[in-house]
Amino acid sequence: MMPSERPVGTPISPAHAAQLKNVSRRKIMRAIDGHELKAIRNNRNHWKINPFDLDTWADAQCAPINDAHPLPTPDDGAEVIARVAVLEAENSQLRERLSEVKEDRDAWRNMAQRRRWWPW
Repeated sequence: MMPSERPVGTPISPAHAAQLKNVSRRKIMRAIDGHELKAIRNNRNHWKINPFDLDTWADAQCAPINDAHPLPTPDDGAEVIARVAVLEAENSQLRERLSEVKEDRDAWRNMAQRRRWWPW
């Protein structure tokens, strides 16, 4: 058996796992810390990962997300324009409200600075 070959199912280190899946070791460690990837510590306190668990985790990372928004098609032009108009109007209203809140904040700040809080 060559040194790079391992028996099937032999636990591997996070560095080796990262190399096998073309990701950073830090990504593997974040997955372990976040309990997304199963790993155990050996008697030397080193993390060891079962290759089957690594494959399961890697497959879940590459799975397509079904709730992603589809890109607009040329046929959706009118809908996109309408949606942009709505968002621009909402943005304008939020900016106006923000300026009102800032004015209110400044007024309260001025009152607080003018008031004497202690009777002496």
